[in-house]
Amino acid sequence: NMLVGGQLKPYQLQGLEWLVSLYNNNLNGILADEMGLGKTIQTIALIVHLIDYKKNPGPSLIIVPLSTLSNWAAEFQRWAPDVGVIQYKGLPHVRKMLAQSIRTNRFNVLLTTYEYIMRDRSILSKVSWKYLIVDEGHRMKNHHCKLTQILNTYYIHAPHRLLLTGTPLQNNLPELWALLNFILPTIFKCATTFTDWFNAPFATLPSEKVELNHEETLLIIRRLHKVLRPFLLRRLKKEVESQLPEKVEYIIKCELSALQRCLYHAMSKNRTLIIENQNGKSGRRALMNKLMQLRKICNHPFLFDEIEERLAQSLGYKDGFINGPDLFRVSGKFELLDRILPKLKATGHKVLLFCQMTAVMDLFEIYFAYRNYTYIRLDGTTKADDRCELLKNFNDDSIDSFIFLLSTRAGGVGLNLQKADTVILFDSDWNPHQDQQAQDRAHRIGQKNEVRVLRLMTVNTIEEKILACARYKLNVDEKVIQAGMFNRSSTSSERHDYLEQLIEGDDDIKDDDEDIPDDEILNQ
Repeated sequence: NMLVGGQLKPYQLQGLEWLVSLYNNNLNGILADEMGLGKTIQTIALIVHLIDYKKNPGPSLIIVPLSTLSNWAAEFQRWAPDVGVIQYKGLPHVRKMLAQSIRTNRFNVLLTTYEYIMRDRSILSKVSWKYLIVDEGHRMKNHHCKLTQILNTYYIHAPHRLLLTGTPLQNNLPELWALLNFILPTIFKCATTFTDWFNAPFATLPSEKVELNHEETLLIIRRLHKVLRPFLLRRLKKEVESQLPEKVEYIIKCELSALQRCLYHAMSKNRTLIIENQNGKSGRRALMNKLMQLRKICNHPFLFDEIEERLAQSLGYKDGFINGPDLFRVSGKFELLDRILPKLKATGHKVLLFCQMTAVMDLFEIYFAYRNYTYIRLDGTTKADDRCELLKNFNDDSIDSFIFLLSTRAGGVGLNLQKADTVILFDSDWNPHQDQQAQDRAHRIGQKNEVRVLRLMTVNTIEEKILACARYKLNVDEKVIQAGMFNRSSTSSERHDYLEQLIEGDDDIKDDDEDIPDDEILNQ
């Protein structure tokens, strides 16, 4: 009776049944549906069910990223407006008034962020929470992080726990153990035991590697699936949304510019940038964190201020800042995008452009102004209230916004941007799931067009190693999570056959074609 915002889809109803089954059996779990399948709605339905049928009015504590707090509140208002929801956020004096309200008023749900859970634990931990729910639950992947420690110390008395995450395994098995330990600490007590049992097929360190034949690898992974199955539910978009258009990813390779090549060589060999001073003498600037500096060179040489200043002097720019063609021709990836974006603009596409570095976003803003491209920018400094307005503007057909420029970490979570049908990953994350989350801002329920993902990669550089590392992590995820088919509908033989294919396919992995695309390929 309290769920009035619409009808649950069949798979969402099955998800609710699974959550209720966990509750009835005093178990906790991980709802790991692929991004965009409505984990928020299923959670709201669970809370409504507990109020309606279990006579359990809560209160429930839901911990979410700041960027999704307003969306959670809006979904409660839409689907279950009679559920009493408090948003715990704001300045200290605002939170002080909210704390008074928590002590004196009856409510069903408190929505807050990771930061306030830690900062105001002396207030919030005194409430007798009936359910503890963590959105983007992969935040708990580090067993020793401050958030995990505080929840396990101050909020330990909540009898039920639920993690929501579209990426339950991001890097390695110890991180998966940390999630399992959080929801079921009495079952998954020891990380070492868990690793000893299951990590052999995925070990990377020479000291950890064990020679396993095909059958042994198969046995260990299937044993892990059996352990996970009662506590993890995961459905994929392609399984439950037959009408959802495809997502196709292209890796577009480009070369370093002459300036980038010179800087990259100097950094690789000497960990320095070679710069000529005003007297014509070369000076050296030693830089720490070699990997980061190499990534910056691959993105754009003007991420080093002195490089832009020196070049501006030689080209006759009086203020030390370069724009126009001189801005994008010194970066292989910028020059490539200058060939791609006009075609996308001319054919009416809307683009999400993700970057790892906000300094790169600053350069893009100069470039967009030069090309007269309309754009919207969102990064980690964007206020939560402003995010809603930015999303509304981008999704409004009456407002001309060609490009949404986003930082991967800040803009890859909790945003619905189905109006875009093209996603450009300017640089890749070491964690491939961050990039997948970014792609799924466009490829989600409500998308009407095929989504094309263009991943830029500079050949013969650190970017190739980053992509290889990401592929390895995705391969582990495929065997542990995807091959487990934790969807409550697959058969044992289907799971066995899929895992067999993955293991046999390990020997067939080859590198992609090294060709740099010409205009004909880009047009296609």
